[in-house]
Amino acid sequence: MDFRLLALCFSLWLFPAWASIESDLNDLADTVYQYPNEALSKIEALESALDQDKLTPILRLRLALLKCETFVQLGENEAAINLGRMSDAKAKAMQIESARPYFLNCMAGAYIDYGDLRQALTLLDASIYHSRELKQPQSLVNGLLLRGRVDIQIESESSALEDLRLAQDIYPETLNQQPHWIVPPFPYIQLAMAELLSQKGLFNQAFNTARATLDNEQSTGKVRINLLLNLAKIAHKNQEVKFRDDMILEAKILIPELATATELAESYNQLAEIEFLRGNDKSAIQLLNIAINTFEQQKKISDSLHAHKLLAEIELANGNEAAGLDLMKKAIGIAERTNQFYQLVICYQVLSDYFASVGNYQQANQYQRLRFDTAKHSYEYLKDTRLLQIKARLARYQQLAQSKKTNTLKLDTHLGNNYGLFGIILLFLLLTLLLIFSRLRGQKPPKQEMQGFEPMAPLEKMEALLASAKQIGFPITILLINPSHFYRADMKLLSARICDKLRQQDMLFNKEADQMLIMLPFTHLEGAMQISQQLEAAIEPLQSNGRVAIGIAVMRHHDTLNTLIKRASIDQLSKHNEHLAH
Repeated sequence: MDFRLLALCFSLWLFPAWASIESDLNDLADTVYQYPNEALSKIEALESALDQDKLTPILRLRLALLKCETFVQLGENEAAINLGRMSDAKAKAMQIESARPYFLNCMAGAYIDYGDLRQALTLLDASIYHSRELKQPQSLVNGLLLRGRVDIQIESESSALEDLRLAQDIYPETLNQQPHWIVPPFPYIQLAMAELLSQKGLFNQAFNTARATLDNEQSTGKVRINLLLNLAKIAHKNQEVKFRDDMILEAKILIPELATATELAESYNQLAEIEFLRGNDKSAIQLLNIAINTFEQQKKISDSLHAHKLLAEIELANGNEAAGLDLMKKAIGIAERTNQFYQLVICYQVLSDYFASVGNYQQANQYQRLRFDTAKHSYEYLKDTRLLQIKARLARYQQLAQSKKTNTLKLDTHLGNNYGLFGIILLFLLLTLLLIFSRLRGQKPPKQEMQGFEPMAPLEKMEALLASAKQIGFPITILLINPSHFYRADMKLLSARICDKLRQQDMLFNKEADQMLIMLPFTHLEGAMQISQQLEAAIEPLQSNGRVAIGIAVMRHHDTLNTLIKRASIDQLSKHNEHLAH
């Protein structure tokens, strides 16, 4: 009895201690983005005050996650990656799978700062997948936000819009999640959406979206400074001059509150861009020189690249060609070493615009060609990354399907193997008898359709294939044939001859009375032209009058099925007119 009383007293004493730690971690999670340096000091104080061995595994992982995200906010990317990798391994060993997506996000954020988008996208794809499977809305929101930011950088606008909208929709679910791990402030999602709208040229919508974040209770500290500087840039594009200047003034008042040299340099980099936009070149150059020194000392590769590029642009705009070209050469060197092809594209565009402005069109054309080649290389590089992600995802789905199949084949051990085998044999006999009776009565066995899986219409299949091509990055070409030049009695023969020349993955659809649509996945223009020639030779004997022209259109990034068909129709009409002229 005495032992029970002692245990009860100990548990009553211990509960407030655990409750206090829970409360401390919740408070820290709400301040990591706003006051990262202060949060790091509190985390280190907690680590030294608490006995790590006596903490529950969940609490230890939560403390490690807060430290990891704080490192990212402070620009300590190497430390964040090392801690994230180690903590992910611990979570896996302790079978706390729900913690793993958070550490994947943390490492992805560090790789984004490094400019290594391939590593970041691979981690984010795994994080988002696990977050959905494990029902972790906080990690899902963070993963979607980070991936949306990457898509904005590489100008994949439709993907970014989808991710950011989903993050906005899910965010309310994060507020009551237990345990409370960490979730980015909602204003950061709105700011990313505003940046996307600005990139699309919707400056008024971008301005209103970003402006609404200022009144949010999470808009304090570093978060508010980032909001002010980005809002000032959007306000400039929207010609809100007074509002822009007010935002800059408030940002300049708050910037000294930032505690680390890296955070100050990041803010100076953003402020310099705005000063350049409003014509204060001297101030912009001073800010960038300070920022570049800090970035080089702290090995902030991506920020250093941006600062060199911006400073080069300012020098070129002021006629300092030698200094500008030297700085741009450094920026290009950094981009090439780190495979930041999307930044290379911007650098070459700046140089092309400069040489065009001074009348050196040969140099301008040369840099425009380099820009085009780099954009193509960037597309291929990210396409390979997407393909790796798709392969990994398919492997996970196959593994999951295999495990489900294995589980369904396992019989309940409590019933015994013999009973299970007897049940299977009995079921098989019943199905056989039903099949025999249905055939004797002259009826086809009833079709069993999977609930929720209706067969897709041909056009829906084509739309789905088009969407997959944009996401993964494989080419698609369509052919358009006008069947009105053939006798109606020969239509079946015409379709048969066309199908004989097509591959298994190709799709044929009679869209309208005067349109036969053929979709050729994984086919460039050259391959489509060869197939077109083969089809012309196959169907030529069936033509009633004149030579049939086959329209060709290759998918572009912003194409829909309707725009593809329109371009194929124009190509078909052009070829038809050429035939008439000859």
